[in-house]
Amino acid sequence: MHIKLYPEQKGKPLGNLFGLFFEDLNHAADGGLYAERIQNRDFEFDPADRPDYHALTGWKTVGEAAVEVTQADDAPFPNNPHVAVIRAGVGAGIANTGWGSGMFAEAGERCRLVLWAKADADLRLRAELCGSETTFTVGPAWSRYEAILMPEETVDRAELRILAPAGGTFRLATVSLMPLDTYKSEENGLRRDLAEALAEMKPKFLRFPGGCLTHDGTLDPDARDGIYNWKRTVGPVENRPARRNNWHYHQTMGLGFFEYFRFCEDMGCEPLPVVNAGMDTHHLRFAEGELFERYVQDAVDLIDFAKGGPETEWGRVRCEMGHPAPFRLRYLAVGNEEIYERFHRNMARFAEAIRKKDPTVELIGTAGPVCGGKPYDMGWAYAREQKLDYVDEHYYQSPEWFLAHADHYRDYPADGPKVFLGEYASWGNRMRNALAEAAYMTGLQSAPAVALACYAPMLCHAEYVNWQPDMLWFDNRRILKTANYHVQSMFMRHQGDCSIPFEAVGNDPLPEEALDMGGKITVFADETDVRLSDIVLSTPDGETKLPDTTLGGRDTLPIGDAAGDFTLSLTMRRIGGHRGIAIRFGEGEDGEFFDWTVGGWQNSDSGIGHRRKYGGSCLTQSNFSVEDGRDIRLTLSVRGRTITSFVDGEILNETDVKPIRLKPLYLAASVDERSGDVILKAVNVREEPVDAVIPLTCSRCIAEQLCAAPDAENTFDNPDAVKPVVFELPAGEQTAYTFPGDSVTILRFKP
Repeated sequence: MHIKLYPEQKGKPLGNLFGLFFEDLNHAADGGLYAERIQNRDFEFDPADRPDYHALTGWKTVGEAAVEVTQADDAPFPNNPHVAVIRAGVGAGIANTGWGSGMFAEAGERCRLVLWAKADADLRLRAELCGSETTFTVGPAWSRYEAILMPEETVDRAELRILAPAGGTFRLATVSLMPLDTYKSEENGLRRDLAEALAEMKPKFLRFPGGCLTHDGTLDPDARDGIYNWKRTVGPVENRPARRNNWHYHQTMGLGFFEYFRFCEDMGCEPLPVVNAGMDTHHLRFAEGELFERYVQDAVDLIDFAKGGPETEWGRVRCEMGHPAPFRLRYLAVGNEEIYERFHRNMARFAEAIRKKDPTVELIGTAGPVCGGKPYDMGWAYAREQKLDYVDEHYYQSPEWFLAHADHYRDYPADGPKVFLGEYASWGNRMRNALAEAAYMTGLQSAPAVALACYAPMLCHAEYVNWQPDMLWFDNRRILKTANYHVQSMFMRHQGDCSIPFEAVGNDPLPEEALDMGGKITVFADETDVRLSDIVLSTPDGETKLPDTTLGGRDTLPIGDAAGDFTLSLTMRRIGGHRGIAIRFGEGEDGEFFDWTVGGWQNSDSGIGHRRKYGGSCLTQSNFSVEDGRDIRLTLSVRGRTITSFVDGEILNETDVKPIRLKPLYLAASVDERSGDVILKAVNVREEPVDAVIPLTCSRCIAEQLCAAPDAENTFDNPDAVKPVVFELPAGEQTAYTFPGDSVTILRFKP
């Protein structure tokens, strides 16, 4: 192969292309990035957060002690009014066991203990942590006590104990144990190893705080189970009210918007906050009137919190928190995966108010959780109409999908709103997933319409898994960098400032895969009771009629086999349950299949999916709900690689299945304008190595390469099974190099 680079011809400005996305799922914040070691530090855990939670989750008694949690009128923090009353015998008290399987304590690590306590009369308390101890004399008024503890040994399952040496009754309102060695030594800071692993990637932006986290909850923004409200995450950390997380746990809000902005500043990247659009799309709840205007005002006030001076209400809050200088705020996203026309009406009001407040803020809309279908098209049409700056797209697909669609955005127009790929990943953390994502990222870099992109999710505590795959795994003492992490890091650190054109002679696409659409056809009930009638399967060989039947729960109905093109029609009436049905088709002996869901997820959508060997993909999606007692005529048509679904004769879904047509190398090129370095990214997703010659004069050529077998995967026991290596190639007028099979390679040509 002959690869010719043209560094003198500047192309697409890459700007802030590759960044990070943070959402507090998988205990990414509490118990994770947020450095607090105490679980349930303010005794506010509640079954409202999770059925098995209670006010003493994370706590246990030590010795002869009785503990009761009450709501105190005189609690020092009104937003967290619960206090623990400990009636302790001699040497008894209470202990916190930390997160997961136990609190990690490292010998010699300095930890700041802060507690708020009082007693009926002066009472001496002793705090202990792995051989380190301190004492306090607690009086009859609520007071703050602080000390430094330094464990004498390293323990995986340590406990912080608070004891009464002589016995007695005392009360605790808040107990915090934070390492002093946080990221950048910030108070109320971040776990250093996790934060440094993110910072060393050199991200261009950080999207926060979610995700689905931002649009699930009641419409009362002051309620514990209300929609995420950034205003409840700032101010004194002890007085930030708790929140029920939609990922089924408790959020202390110790990691709030102030800390997010500060983290962006510390990493040198742009903050990209997400605010709610006045709607809970998980439960189809929509704010009206004054309540809706409050959501709009919250978005406007966020601009003051980030950039306003002390003369503004929310700028003053930031100043009082110790940051008088403004934060940067270039981007603001409204909504997350909303696919309803109501969102578009709401977005018009948000855009009007935000642009009036600060016309320099760049607005981000959304096109939903799938990269095709009627809501997706509607989201893009609306964004163009409203002249939004970006459209936020999300999808999680099989690695095969990413390879088949590596040029997905090639024909998106460069004018108008740009693509913000706010969440994407293939289903897995093996090398094959990282390779597919890297191949796709070369297309993101090259496509003129793509401006921002971030892998998701970012973090996962190995003992609290809500969702996977994830980029960085961790437990209470270790972190695990996945192959996906290394690819993201390589693309961020070697992004460059402008893309440049290139020619690759001998890089013609290989023959496309054989894609067999034939196979078994089966109807599945989806936690639903349905009556199916007038069932007809039509193939080129003729027509087959099946008897009427009733399915319940998760019953199945085999329809037959189709070697290729077919049409299946049936009438469905739901008689019980809460969703609909799924029609699986094209199922072969290899376990791969397609499916059409009708009334899927929360009985709110209809989608065409494709299950491949290494994961599933949603090819297209539309809004649709099944109603009890109503007959609907469903028709599924497969013609060649075109799949079309109809409801009562009207097209609901339509998609063309794209086969994989591999390239020998997936390439992208850019230039770093400060150093003058020319950067070539090359991804080889096949086993066969590729020989290449690159005619470009350079003084040095530095290579960074990730290479491993497709099934290789990093684990806590073997964290470096997949790890990049850096080496130097001979300099000169041209570089000859063999790109190994199953590899991601960055070549930096220095002038």
